[in-house]
Amino acid sequence: MQDTSTIDIDLLAIDQNMAVLRRAVGRGCGLCPIVKADAYGLGVGRVARRLVSAGAEMLAVYSLRQAIETAAAVNGAVPVLVLMPVVDIAREDELVRLVLAGQLHLVVHDEVQAARLAECAESLGATLPVHLELDVGMSRGGAAPEEAARILRTIATHGRLALRGIFTHFSHSRSSAEITERELAAFDAFLAAHRRLIPADAIEHVASTYALARGRRFHRGMVRFGLAWLGYGLEELCAEEPLLASGDLRPAVRWASRLVQVKRIAEGASVGYGARWTAPRASTIGLVPVGYADGYPTSRAAAEGAATHVRVLLPDGTPAEAPVVGAVNMDQITVDLTGLGPSRMEDWLGCEVELISRDRRSRAHLPALAAASGLIVHECLTRLNPRIPRSVSSTIAVSLSSGADTGAPARAGASDGPRLGSAVG
Repeated sequence: MQDTSTIDIDLLAIDQNMAVLRRAVGRGCGLCPIVKADAYGLGVGRVARRLVSAGAEMLAVYSLRQAIETAAAVNGAVPVLVLMPVVDIAREDELVRLVLAGQLHLVVHDEVQAARLAECAESLGATLPVHLELDVGMSRGGAAPEEAARILRTIATHGRLALRGIFTHFSHSRSSAEITERELAAFDAFLAAHRRLIPADAIEHVASTYALARGRRFHRGMVRFGLAWLGYGLEELCAEEPLLASGDLRPAVRWASRLVQVKRIAEGASVGYGARWTAPRASTIGLVPVGYADGYPTSRAAAEGAATHVRVLLPDGTPAEAPVVGAVNMDQITVDLTGLGPSRMEDWLGCEVELISRDRRSRAHLPALAAASGLIVHECLTRLNPRIPRSVSSTIAVSLSSGADTGAPARAGASDGPRLGSAVG
């Protein structure tokens, strides 16, 4: 096997997740998937095109380089929102074309940046669409209300900056309804106090995946979501009656390898560097050619006895769970297969191993893997090495109401929502 593992992205799962989100937010709310970090390491080319065909009206990235790549992937079909504080735009053909077409939307975080952007717009002879980020508690970016008010006045009086949106980002939308409601109230109070400076067509957007699932009051004119389009993010949501639950979405990612060696070891034998695991009985140990260089996590929770698991497909096709034992190595892990399958070692060779499974019941499901490793899902995804081949598949779609196979994919290219166009005004 030249490639020791492969990552598969289920495109129909993305279609279905976008359809679920469209129904949740309704017809009047725009969908803005986050595709920063090369679409969480899955390939922005294939992913961005699919998201647009499934109804995305805007795409969000972090940097200008990511904006260029994303806009090229979708051939300028939707605007691209750049989240980082940008103070200058070089006269590169790709960026200038995006600016002149109104396809590049920038986020204003502070007064100094706003002034620099105004100068940049003057030098380009273009009008820059901008979104103002209001800091209501994150303290990571954006402007506090008093400074944000001054920025609004600057934008309103400067002909080269056009306010296309105003937004915030909640600090506790996963874990605290109380704090999230308090931050939403602060956002709304700012809007009410400064409504005369905010154009009627400026898009309000406050909801990430977690806030989106909390309720419709967070949806506003647009929602920005990352993990939800991949079918993740709601497993950890702390909410009594969420609008969406994890079971409403379909996991899109599968990472698989194969067993390349299986051996028997005696009771009391240790496995791996530092003898971190000792066999409590005569054991069957399998070797999987994937390690931390590929992005498999080294468990931060190992000291508390937590273990990550893989999902092994036995020779007869039956799935079974096996714990990872011993230290995770650069390019291999060892798993405990004791009592799971055939007695002959040779019958194990070549059996498929899922490092990330789409089965929510599996301990190799991505959120379970992240939790056992002391990581978050975003980190697990973006750690996956770019050299691992990515493939795409389209599995049978599943009915959202009954769980039965429908035999038909979600309708690609469908959107009942607004088109957040690139016109500047």
